[in-house]
Amino acid sequence: MFKSKRNQKGLTLVETTVALGIIMMGVLASLVLMMATFNFAQRNEQEIVIVNLAREGIEIVRAMRNTGSIDLFDGTYDGQNFIVDSDANFNLDTSVGESIDYDIDDCSSCSLYISDGRYLHEDTGDITIFKRIVRIRNVSGNEKKITSEIRWQHKGQNHDFLLETNFTNWVDELQTKLFNQE
Repeated sequence: MFKSKRNQKGLTLVETTVALGIIMMGVLASLVLMMATFNFAQRNEQEIVIVNLAREGIEIVRAMRNTGSIDLFDGTYDGQNFIVDSDANFNLDTSVGESIDYDIDDCSSCSLYISDGRYLHEDTGDITIFKRIVRIRNVSGNEKKITSEIRWQHKGQNHDFLLETNFTNWVDELQTKLFNQE
């Protein structure tokens, strides 16, 4: 019988170690990529919530101005901070809403709770990491600056988001224009 004299060497320890090192680098790179993707998705989800909470704060004040439930331009609300929600505090009257003269960090009632998919200041659900306060500042007799501030803590760091807009007293301006045209 013929015996084959092939070179039948196996893998050496060095070759095996190098192969395992290359495989581990690939697995580690995949894990790092998955963790980065998870963190990115979580941050994007928070940013969407934050922007919408800030918009909601401004839109509540806009709705109060437009429906006439408050006279935003009579000077009563200038230089004050308010907690506003779309249902319970849909009024800046201090008997219903809450006027706050201190910073959002010192405000225990600025914390937002989530219940049935809604963010409210009332302790009716699970507390979130978000706080919201709405400020009203006088720019001129017919213009107010509305600032909605959201503060949250993520991974041990405090973050802020401010959304500002100016409201004008368009009703008085329109009445003045119409009166002057007559």
